[in-house]
Amino acid sequence: MDEQLLFGLESANAAGESVPETHGTDLELDTAFAFFSSDVTSRMGAFIRKATDEVIATPRTRRWTLDQCNDQEKGYLGVNIENIVRDGYQLAEGSAGMDFDVLGVDVDCKWSRNFGGWQIPPEAVGHICLLVHGDDVTGEMAVGLLRIRDEILVGGNRDLKRTIQSPGGMSEIRWLVEPGTPVPENFLMSLRKQDRDAILAPRGGDARALELFKRCEGMIIHRHTIESIGQQVDEARRFRGETRRKLLEEGFEVLNGHWKASRERALELGDMELTNGSQWICLRTDGSSPARRAALEPARRAESLAYRKTFSEQIAAVRRAKKRARKAAKAAAAQEPANLVAADSAAEDAKQAFAQAESAAVEHGQQLFS
Repeated sequence: MDEQLLFGLESANAAGESVPETHGTDLELDTAFAFFSSDVTSRMGAFIRKATDEVIATPRTRRWTLDQCNDQEKGYLGVNIENIVRDGYQLAEGSAGMDFDVLGVDVDCKWSRNFGGWQIPPEAVGHICLLVHGDDVTGEMAVGLLRIRDEILVGGNRDLKRTIQSPGGMSEIRWLVEPGTPVPENFLMSLRKQDRDAILAPRGGDARALELFKRCEGMIIHRHTIESIGQQVDEARRFRGETRRKLLEEGFEVLNGHWKASRERALELGDMELTNGSQWICLRTDGSSPARRAALEPARRAESLAYRKTFSEQIAAVRRAKKRARKAAKAAAAQEPANLVAADSAAEDAKQAFAQAESAAVEHGQQLFS
């Protein structure tokens, strides 16, 4: 085994990662696996969250979910994932035309919001693919490596891209992040509509920050959430000044996990543990936040779960209907027109599912907790 691979495996083991035995039959795959293994769940989770939030572009659009984006924007998410992974791991482009050069191994990056839906182009056959999946609706992510072979690919679209055979090809994936692993939360999706709307309504970042902290008192808010609603890089720095003073005047304390005094105060006021500088929390100075949070939490969770459930059901129904339509069109030798209709209506289908899900979630929350 070469020195680079040994170094990668030793680094992964030192970080406490679980590293399967190398098989010896594909040293390039072993090399790539060892390279990505260290701290892979937290790193890839952060990359997926960042890439998705940048496409949603909340500060400019007031959107809060990928399903409010158009098909072009959704299509760009894969490119954004590739760019963020390349920058995060400091990778050059591969010498054989793939996206990354990983210690001399060409690796292509493929993204799919739908688990197992990776589209593999002809030029990737014979190479290794980094397969990345993440979905805010299911709340799950997965990352794996696979040596692409013709024998494990099925189907084919107009671009000659194919998907990975299941279960055959899928069983060959070496998982860096196991399927079903929680993806970093889309914070705005987890809120009740009335709170989310109030947070996004103001045009300025300061006003949004005030609403965010007041309406989410007692909840740990991560830095990426703060920056996703703001209008500048390092949006969190505003909370060291004017915004914190305004909230203090209204009886709230904004605390950050970087400071020992803040960590101690969070335990004192809310029995909340802050562990690092990317975590923020807003608590009432009179110590009433835990009781208030306990009263508000059931409605928040119920509405969030209802939205995810309804949206999943709506999209699944649309996909089943389109699958039946494609089969019928193929049997009638009219597959191309049918595919054109399906593609043209995809964005509208998502909009309808989103609207129905949000309405159903609000109605569900009102029924349970009005």
